[in-house]
Amino acid sequence: MDGDQLVKNLKIVAIMALIIGVLGAVLYLVYGFTIIWQAMAAGIITGFLSLIVILFIVLSIYLWIKNLLLKKDLKHAKVELNKYKIELKKSKTELEKSKTELEKSKTELEKSKTELEKSKTELKKKVKSNEY
Repeated sequence: MDGDQLVKNLKIVAIMALIIGVLGAVLYLVYGFTIIWQAMAAGIITGFLSLIVILFIVLSIYLWIKNLLLKKDLKHAKVELNKYKIELKKSKTELEKSKTELEKSKTELEKSKTELEKSKTELKKKVKSNEY
């Protein structure tokens, strides 16, 4: 009986060891999966954050280059604006000169008109005096 009892106890111990082993293996797998899950989640988050950092770096470089190009265009526009201001001032002075010349020619025309009228009236007088 001791042999049967020993075999029964040995079977019970083996079954208990097997249950503990299976339970340990299951817990180890669950623990391993959680570590793997955490590593994957950390890797995914790290990847997303790295991608976001790279996108922000590219965006900042793009905006910096755009800012430089806009400053260059602004300087060019300012130079053109000053050139056009100078041309406008020249045109205004030329316009004023032409206006004064026009006024002078108008006054001369008026003078010549009055002289013509005077000579016309004198001629008419002479013609009338010659008729009589």
